Amino acid sequence: MEIYATDNQDGTLVTIDKTKLIGVESEAFQNVVKNSLEKGSKNISIDLSKVEYVSSWGIGLLIQAYTSCHNRNVNFSIRGVNSQVMNVLNQLKLTTLFNIS
Repeated sequence: MEIYATDNQDGTLVTIDKTKLIGVESEAFQNVVKNSLEKGSKNISIDLSKVEYVSSWGIGLLIQAYTSCHNRNVNFSIRGVNSQVMNVLNQLKLTTLFNIS
């Protein structure tokens, strides 16, 4: 599975196990985030450590996940961001929106 969630005491870690986040995975990604929210997770972290490229649609998925979490008072963060993806997030000023570790 390319997108999966792991629950732990801190919340939910959503792992994207592919090199490109281009949007074709939107249904799977949205379902994982939605299920985590429905389970009552208070922290959702997206692991992008294997992602080397993010399209505009992929950025939209991250923003949608952030918005869903924000609307439910759930902490949202992104981790494992490589320099190429970080460059895109910086250009779009999303580093001020997302908690990135």
